[in-house]
Amino acid sequence: MKYKLLKQIFIACIAVFLMSFGLMVWVMYDFQTKRSWSELEDTAAYLSAASAEHGWGFVEDVARETEHRITVIDPAGTVLYDSVLEASALGDHSDREEIVEACEGGRGESERFSASMSKKTMNYAVMLKNGDILRVSMTEDTIVKVLLSMIQPMLAVMILMIVLSVVLASQFSKKIMQPINRLDVENPDDRDLYPEMKPFVRRIMKQNQQIHAQMSELQQEHKKQDAMRREFTANVSHELKTPLTSISGFAEIIRDGMVQEKDIPRFAGNIHQEAQRMIVLVNDILKLSRLEEGHTDLAEKMVPVDMHAVCEEVAGRLEMAASKAGVAIHCEGEKAMVSGIRLMLEEIVYNVCDNAIKYNRAGGYVKIRTECEAGEVRVTVKDNGIGIPAEDQPRIFERFYRVNKSHSKEVGGTGLGLSIVKHGMAYHNARTILESEEGVGTEIVLVFPGMN
Repeated sequence: MKYKLLKQIFIACIAVFLMSFGLMVWVMYDFQTKRSWSELEDTAAYLSAASAEHGWGFVEDVARETEHRITVIDPAGTVLYDSVLEASALGDHSDREEIVEACEGGRGESERFSASMSKKTMNYAVMLKNGDILRVSMTEDTIVKVLLSMIQPMLAVMILMIVLSVVLASQFSKKIMQPINRLDVENPDDRDLYPEMKPFVRRIMKQNQQIHAQMSELQQEHKKQDAMRREFTANVSHELKTPLTSISGFAEIIRDGMVQEKDIPRFAGNIHQEAQRMIVLVNDILKLSRLEEGHTDLAEKMVPVDMHAVCEEVAGRLEMAASKAGVAIHCEGEKAMVSGIRLMLEEIVYNVCDNAIKYNRAGGYVKIRTECEAGEVRVTVKDNGIGIPAEDQPRIFERFYRVNKSHSKEVGGTGLGLSIVKHGMAYHNARTILESEEGVGTEIVLVFPGMN
């Protein structure tokens, strides 16, 4: 950036110098031109007065000593005298602009290309007392010579100025860059900076603060995930260890012949039951893992789904389990369309209703209601079961968390159902509302974005 700044300053200086130089040349040319006209006028006036007093001999003497061309023309346009060329060789001058003006008004001037001298000339003419015309002329070469004599020292000054510009540009750019070079991007400080740089530095400071905050959040999240991973591993190990221990024990007893033949079906049934429990647990773990990774094993995309139809289907599937537990399950409401994955939505409603049946009591009920309200679809699952203590309610959606562990084992719960509900709802940009009172019952409302 320093060299770029140096280059820009140098270019700016050179541009200013060149424009200044051109302006000075133009001013000098204009000044010299006006001075030349004044000089021609003074010379013509002097020669006019001298010729009247001293005769033409004096004029010829002056003409030999001056650089100006002096010409005398009679009123008819015939050249009587010329200080440069033979008068007889010159043609009629009656049509010359300065001669015409002098004949009419006593004096005249013109600027034109002279055929006889092959140069551009400045001409000034006055009428003498005897009626002849005296003309004094000057070529533009004279002006150019004067300018050239002045340009040479000016060029020397210009070169000196260019060298000085390089030195000063280098010093200025170095001085300008010092506060910027001292700037610490990791810990910026705007106290010694230019006012124009302060907003930029403040943005860097704000971004650094945001980055540090995000890094801190990521570290906390990483620690939290590590703790959850360890807890998950411990929970899975514990949950699998219990049925595996039972299966191993039953199998060992049968292997050693310690069971009567009539008891073998009962022991085999126990082994089957524990194996099924393991299968359900593994399936729930796989479902939860896919949801937490942000994808499912379902090939279908989001499609319009009628949640009332989903609830009726889930109620039908759970009717036998509800009847066996002495619980009445009932579905009511209206057609309510959402955009989602049907199988996942069925899983969500199934887990909520399954829990409502398992943690209920004989003679209890489970009511499922679907409704559309304010652009949202609400699925409400209400029961009059054992309820959830207030201190446990914030944690019921955690993996393997059970309010009543002994009751969970009795009804075959894995502790993952509501965790699957939580991640499935997040996948559909939906939210869950929980209201429960211990000994009275529980109401869970699943709120989905409705379809326009």
